[in-house]
Amino acid sequence: MLLMHNFDMETFKAILTRIEVREFSGEPVPLEQQVKVLEAGRAAASAYNRQPWNFVLINDKKLLNRIGELATTGPYIANSQFAVAVYVDPKNTFHVVDGTRAVQNMMLAAWDMGLGSCWVNGIEREKVSQILGAPPEMYLLTIIPFGKPSKKYKGKKSRKPLSEIAFLNSYERHLTEQ
Repeated sequence: MLLMHNFDMETFKAILTRIEVREFSGEPVPLEQQVKVLEAGRAAASAYNRQPWNFVLINDKKLLNRIGELATTGPYIANSQFAVAVYVDPKNTFHVVDGTRAVQNMMLAAWDMGLGSCWVNGIEREKVSQILGAPPEMYLLTIIPFGKPSKKYKGKKSRKPLSEIAFLNSYERHLTEQ
């Protein structure tokens, strides 16, 4: 059963303001919020509704520290309040796309709840998978650390203007040239 939650932030605002957060305050995050993050991932769309993912919720501090040591681009996992290891089934043609859709849902839902996160790619996948007891046939797509940001973020992004990247019906006509 899909649980409906009342969030304070509008979806579009969350999309426009969510930024990568790598510094966490250390303030505890209730298990209920951690589970809501997983629910957001579970609710993601997937090709043919195959849902080729599994999530491992990691909220044990010793385990977060150990995994942080195995994340070359994300040692800050150790300072998060919890993390989610996202596994996908590589036998599914769309495993990377579908897993990424689940991750995006989790990160946006977390942002809506006042939690920061960041995609971590540099991971010693085999070692982490052994620690987490993952089946060998599953691929560790990423580990996403979550927590309350250590400072106030404005959520201001530097993005190319739409006039530079959007076209109307073909590359020959910028969207803004109507």
